Amino acid sequence: MRKTRYIIALCLLFVLFGCRESPAAEVADATPAAVEAATETAVPPTNTAEPTEAPTETAVPTETNTPTAEPTATNTAMPTEIPTETPTSEPTATNTVAATATAVEVPATATTAPPAPVSAPPPAPAPAGPNLLSNPGFEFDGASWEQHNVGSPPNSFYTVADNPQFVHSGQKAAIDIINGRTIIFQRIESNVAPGTTYRAGVWVKIWSSSGENRTVSENPGEVGAQVCINIAGESDPYLDTSFCSGIVRPLDVWQFISVDGVAATERLTIMLVSGYTGQNHPTHNEAIWDDATLGTAPASATATPPPSSGPVRPNPIAFSPTALRDSMTSARWTIEQAGGLLDRLYNGESGSCEEYQGYYDDGIRSATYSGVPDDWAGIYNDYIFAVENFLATNESINALCDGGGGVLSALNYGAARQGINDSLNRLIPAIEAADAKLGG
Repeated sequence: MRKTRYIIALCLLFVLFGCRESPAAEVADATPAAVEAATETAVPPTNTAEPTEAPTETAVPTETNTPTAEPTATNTAMPTEIPTETPTSEPTATNTVAATATAVEVPATATTAPPAPVSAPPPAPAPAGPNLLSNPGFEFDGASWEQHNVGSPPNSFYTVADNPQFVHSGQKAAIDIINGRTIIFQRIESNVAPGTTYRAGVWVKIWSSSGENRTVSENPGEVGAQVCINIAGESDPYLDTSFCSGIVRPLDVWQFISVDGVAATERLTIMLVSGYTGQNHPTHNEAIWDDATLGTAPASATATPPPSSGPVRPNPIAFSPTALRDSMTSARWTIEQAGGLLDRLYNGESGSCEEYQGYYDDGIRSATYSGVPDDWAGIYNDYIFAVENFLATNESINALCDGGGGVLSALNYGAARQGINDSLNRLIPAIEAADAKLGG
């Protein structure tokens, strides 16, 4: 009996411990499974080579980024090609003035550089006889001179002691600080004979610079100067009775400019005009004036200074209505031919500086007249303006040809073409008026 109880007790103990070991065994069995499952999820143990290939596949994003490198290369090339092709093709092939029929290639950078100072065309002879102006060289500061719409004389001057490069002769010269348009004038009310041709002239230099060195114009701006004569004694250059030279830009060099007019009354006015001609205005913009003259147009005189070679302005000849009309017609043909050739040169067509300079020289040789009667004075003044304006506005092209040819910049072309248009706009109506007076 006791043995039977002992056996039963052992069986119960066996059953009890057997039931408690089953969950432990299940946990023990489950743990490797979980670890194995986790191992399969993170890094499959059977694909040992794939992790080695995975970086290769992660390079796919790198290959995906390769197209990103392509836009980068494309964007780099396009800006490089555009600026390179534009200046090279246009200025070199299209806008080159050549000394012969073959275009002369010049580096494209020449189109962006500011125009260099050029030599002036041979000036008209200075007036003959006595100078009618008082204080013509500003030796007494602004005495006898006035500023238009200001009511006071000019008050800025250079002296030879401080800035000798800005004094043409004597001890002083007038400074015109350019701000918009400025006019210095002097009115003459004695010793003027109506119907007589008078010539107003002056020496002018321009300093236009972004720097402080007064011996050179650094990055010069778009400024200019001209001399005008009013044949009725007024002080406004925009009146019908005012006649002006072309606009000049003599950077760092002295240039003599002049204009003729037939006195309509016993009063005359000379006007020294300076102002902006474009939007580029550096820090300093000055026109310096010296040695102004007003006298009768010379019957015989030598160009001042005399040119070393080339055509010379002719002395005036006795007035003849038919001769004047013929001179005006010839001048119109010359200016129109120069304009057509200028357009062809700028647009890249073949042409030569020799032909262009032939037209320019013909303009210099245009006839002038003395003893012009009152009823022909307006027509004659328009003729003289047209010729002088053509020469002044085209001097940069002539100088370019003198140097053997080169790049015809848009700025120089535009100024020359506008000058030709302005000359023809004054000359053609004058020819029509002359034809009407001659009855044909």
